[in-house]
Amino acid sequence: MYNRNTTIHRIDHPMSWRVIILSLAVGTLTAWPTSATPPAAQVLMDSGSPYYVPAAVTVTAGAAIRWDNPTPTHHTVTHDGCFEESGRCAFDSGAVEPGGTYTIPSLPPGRYPYQCRIHPIMRGTIIVTDSPLLPSQT
Repeated sequence: MYNRNTTIHRIDHPMSWRVIILSLAVGTLTAWPTSATPPAAQVLMDSGSPYYVPAAVTVTAGAAIRWDNPTPTHHTVTHDGCFEESGRCAFDSGAVEPGGTYTIPSLPPGRYPYQCRIHPIMRGTIIVTDSPLLPSQT
């Protein structure tokens, strides 16, 4: 049965096409990853070897690096430069409690070996590159 009060929307009207195209363009641009927000890397503190999983992480400059501590003990994430008298201390988490996290918002390009102050056998490396690569975790 046909109802006279029913409005039929047609997509052949020029304004309808403009709205559709604009919606698709905005959706595509906002969903597309940009170099302004490089993907973050995640490291897990573990009670067994290799202790930091992954032991080496490669990120793009500007990317965040996050450590999670699911173990029942405290750990630290301390750049090796913090142990050297004339070294540049790039980061030192202090004690990360069980269930806690530590995040570095970004680091300049370079190689950053680090360890746990409490358990010096725990060692890892962060490699920060200039190029916009996806994070590499090994």
